[in-house]
Amino acid sequence: MKTLYINKKTVLKTCSLIIGLLLVFNTVYAAPGDPVGMDKLDALIQVIATWLGRIGLIVAFFGAVQLALGFKSDDADGKIRGMKTLAAGFLVWGITQSLSLFGL
Repeated sequence: MKTLYINKKTVLKTCSLIIGLLLVFNTVYAAPGDPVGMDKLDALIQVIATWLGRIGLIVAFFGAVQLALGFKSDDADGKIRGMKTLAAGFLVWGITQSLSLFGL
């Protein structure tokens, strides 16, 4: 049977690391009220999200056109590219719509 020896330096380093991490991670509470400038940042995020959503819908429309042209010419590559573009456009639009779920 093998005997396990514990090195004092290793124990000291481990304890120091645990104590250091406990001191670093403290709970911080924000002051009540809206901080200065946050409403401007929220408005900027809303404008960017609105335009990204619109661009996502345009990309999805372009993907649908690619998909239709792929079916017209019976091109497997065109169908795949169209489906990928359609999905990417709807993903971008969906992400911008999900901002309201998080209160942004």
